[in-house]
Amino acid sequence: MRCVAYVRTANRKNKDASLLIQTEMIKAYIAQNNWQLDSIYTDIGSGIGMNKNLLKMIEDAQQEKIDVIIASDPSRISRKYSDLSNILGKLCESNKVHIITVDNQINTILNDNDNIIMLNHHAYVHEHEARQ
Repeated sequence: MRCVAYVRTANRKNKDASLLIQTEMIKAYIAQNNWQLDSIYTDIGSGIGMNKNLLKMIEDAQQEKIDVIIASDPSRISRKYSDLSNILGKLCESNKVHIITVDNQINTILNDNDNIIMLNHHAYVHEHEARQ
């Protein structure tokens, strides 16, 4: 299984610590499942915009280079509802890629339809919070 990690922080002051914590959580999760980490996509910036490496990861997923995207929690992937539902949600629905969050809120391997709905829900809530 081709697993990738996606880590993102908007906190420029503690960016290294934040990215390291997320990466270590993901590595531990992957080790528990006896999978291997193929690569890590890292962004420093707001979750509202389409960050450079998020776009690269989506492109690689569309080219079927990725089986599973793992993030620490749904807000790390994106805080924009349309990004998650229009792009990543469609990849999950077509079973081209799965999304797992280490916090156990999302795991499209276990139950695609329910978790895609949850992914969209999280994106909507996080986008609303970011606007506040």
